[in-house]
Amino acid sequence: MSDLSILPAEENENTFAGEIKVASRIIDYLSSGLYHTPAACLKELINNSYDAKATRVDVFIKPDADRIVIADDGEGMSREEFEKHFNRVSESHKRDESDKTEGVPPTGGRPKIGKIGIGFIAANELCEVLEIFSTKQGSNDLLHVTIDFQEMRKPIEERRRGEALVKADYTGEILPEKNDAHYTQLFLTSVRGNAKEILASALSTSAWADESQGANPQDTQKINSKITPVRSLYGLKADSVAEVLRDPKLDTWSEFDMYSSTMLAVGLNVPVQYHTEWLPSALQEKVADLDKETRDLGFKVFYDGSELKKPIILFPPRERAFIHRFSFEGEYVGAHGYFYAQGNTIQPRDLQGLLIRIRHAAISEYDHSFLDFSPSEYPLIQRWISAEIWADTRLEEAMNIDRRTLRIAHPAYVELRNAIHKELRVVLKRALSEIYEAGSKERKQHRVEDVTRTISNLVNENIAPVAPKAAQQMRKSLSDAVTEPKAQKALQKKYTVAEFYEIVVEIAKDNLPPEQLDNFLQSLTTRLGL
Repeated sequence: MSDLSILPAEENENTFAGEIKVASRIIDYLSSGLYHTPAACLKELINNSYDAKATRVDVFIKPDADRIVIADDGEGMSREEFEKHFNRVSESHKRDESDKTEGVPPTGGRPKIGKIGIGFIAANELCEVLEIFSTKQGSNDLLHVTIDFQEMRKPIEERRRGEALVKADYTGEILPEKNDAHYTQLFLTSVRGNAKEILASALSTSAWADESQGANPQDTQKINSKITPVRSLYGLKADSVAEVLRDPKLDTWSEFDMYSSTMLAVGLNVPVQYHTEWLPSALQEKVADLDKETRDLGFKVFYDGSELKKPIILFPPRERAFIHRFSFEGEYVGAHGYFYAQGNTIQPRDLQGLLIRIRHAAISEYDHSFLDFSPSEYPLIQRWISAEIWADTRLEEAMNIDRRTLRIAHPAYVELRNAIHKELRVVLKRALSEIYEAGSKERKQHRVEDVTRTISNLVNENIAPVAPKAAQQMRKSLSDAVTEPKAQKALQKKYTVAEFYEIVVEIAKDNLPPEQLDNFLQSLTTRLGL
């Protein structure tokens, strides 16, 4: 018990002291229903592989077997390590010796993501049974453990064991294995909850692909009318995925099936690399250090054989866009990253806003509010911004147990939020000047050129043949107008029908004899549909 100055100097019958403890029931509540989507569960298991020094993780979706498989080439674990880590949840030992995975990569090691020790519980929200096969290099033992999560579905009274509560039952055995092998394989069977939709969409898409392959156009039409899937990334290689994500018509990832949207959400959260061309080349050079930082981690994830990369593709529909770098070092936290701005709304909308990473793992999805930035400041341009910020490890202390929210009263959060808001105002003003206002000038200039071109064509085709002198004068006037601000303003002006009618009538009255004026006005009125 801490020796606090507020305790009485001497204890007697009128004074008392003690300790406040956290009940096992609180830990039970906190570690149940913690992950809000299947993607959140999968990313926890993949991040465990990352912390285990894996360089490659394979995720296999097996709808026919009602199974999801996650296999890595990490350092594996022994029976003793399993019992140390799993016999008591919420006592993580990952950082007992170091907060980095030494040797991966060779330059300095990776900062470990896991800290609390409840990540494996994520599996219970995906399946009823988890099978683990794991071995360490130099060992002839293959650990095989089967974890049954049915126990945690029981009432809390039936799970109480003294001060602890049972989260799952397990049985294990030691099998023979080659001593040069090192890996961990997770078999999530009897898939449950929303995760069943991942299997279902994978099954329907693969069935559609199999049935469509080699079919003639008439048969393909029948197949499509029967089982055409929603938008899917199933079976696509990384480059093909990038092309789909670059589609300007893609409004949101919710347009994809569950298999694909889950895959994208996982890619956003785990420490994988960017796509080769995730930004226009000139802008990508401005974040080359961040790109290199992720590649140097030496970590790859494959989804049914296709390499998974960060689903961040930022390509402006027009040329006008910029990268604004961010760097901050405060009393409670430091951070670095970038703001990307383009000339209209970020598509898909999932990339609008701010994404915060700690130790290369994302905290949930993009925050469209930019940490509760004022929605009244440049509301249109806010939708033109996408930002990624890497915060240092001090922000971990502000992270809630769900790893997707931050405590807004924590000094590290407050300091970082204020720094981001200050920088965002700079970015918004820059976007207003360099994109919005500059784009407005360009649009006006294009309008002058379009109007001039239209009038020139009219002069050449309709006036020159019947009134060559007038045509010559009009060509000279147009040529002079291109460089005259007053004339340019006139060419940009949009006239209403009433304004146009009034101008033409006045000119006609001044220049036409009465007998021609009557015919002209009748023709003009008819032509305008009045």
